[in-house]
Parts: sequence; structure tokens; C-alpha cells
Amino acid sequence: MFGADAVERKALCAKGSSCWPCGKAAQDFASKLMKRGPVSIRLTGQQSYGRPIAAVDVGGQDLGEAMIAAGYAVPTPNFLKTDPSRARRYQAAFDQAEAKHLGIHGGDFIEPSRWRKGARLSCERRRR
Repeated sequence: MFGADAVERKALCAKGSSCWPCGKAAQDFASKLMKRGPVSIRLTGQQSYGRPIAAVDVGGQDLGEAMIAAGYAVPTPNFLKTDPSRARRYQAAFDQAEAKHLGIHGGDFIEPSRWRKGARLSCERRRR
């Protein structure tokens, strides 16, 4: 998503000494939200990790911002240099999710970009 990096589907997060499937929870959250209204996908022409980047709206709601606010994605400021308003909204959503310990902020997690490069939590390594 444009300006938001969601937790990968197979990623795990830690709460206490155990892992939970935060990536699956992120996928389920996005799926449920996308069923609520018409979905608009606007490709940016950029790619990340070989995947196209798009701004996605569901019934007028920014999916990236919703994912960040729920604690299932992190802002990616390097993609938002041309959209400072979105950058501010995304950072505010991140700060609120973090303060409320929502989603990945309820314990330990690996940034999605680092997870894709192979970084894992100790509880995650034990399960594989």
C-alpha cells in the first residue's frame, strides 16, 4: 500500500513468551474492511519488493491509514515525501495505535521490511 507497510501474512508477533499470528490478523482485518464497501485501487507506478504499490480506499476510507490505526501496518515515510498530508495522518495513526497497544504494539514485533529480510523474534524461530 502507498505509504503503509503491512505485516506479512506469515509473520508472528510476541506477547509475553509466546507468539501470535499477527500477519494473519492483519490479512483478516484488511479482508473484512474491503468487504464493507466499494474498493478503489490507484496504482502509483512504484514497486517495492517486486510488488506494485497502490493507494487503496474502501468506501472512502484509506486502507493504509486504517491498517496503521489498527496496529497492523507501519508508515513508510520514504514513499510519502510527495504527500505530506498523508504522511502526517499515517504518523498520527501509528502514534495512537502504539499508545493504545493495538495489534503489533501489544508486544514485540519485527518491522515488516526487516521481517522480509529474514529477521525473526526468538519465539518465532522456535516454532519453525
